[in-house]
Amino acid sequence: MIFTLGNLVNSLAALLTARYPEYPVYDSPNQQGTKFPCFFIFFMQSTIDDEVGSRFIRDLGIDIVFVQKRNMINGNTQIYEMVEYLDEALEAFPYSDGGGETAPVRTFERQWQSEDQELHYQFHVRQRVKLPEHRYLMEELEENNVKID
Repeated sequence: MIFTLGNLVNSLAALLTARYPEYPVYDSPNQQGTKFPCFFIFFMQSTIDDEVGSRFIRDLGIDIVFVQKRNMINGNTQIYEMVEYLDEALEAFPYSDGGGETAPVRTFERQWQSEDQELHYQFHVRQRVKLPEHRYLMEELEENNVKID
């Protein structure tokens, strides 16, 4: 299975759309044409740690932002219900690389905050990635005519 940032965003968007089909999910800020309420998925600070061979761990910070119209009646109640859903659904969510197969991806360091009836649900995904190995085989053998006396 191939792990890419685009597939990660699409998998999270599918998770959100399954529960909230009427809310659009955006992966970049829209200046015009944003329909509220909606979700945004952003990457936060991320790190890469080397491991043995051609392996490394990507620690990806992700922020799911839920934006609704300001000063809605019971707006905080909707946020609290959404937090309950995300707490449960993001323990391990199904990742798809677009080929039909899915694999569970665990999340770490989940936290949330609400400000002005806008939810920021932040977490990390730590994924071990292996790059394809390029083997450079010897093409020629040089002859070495060294004598030891």
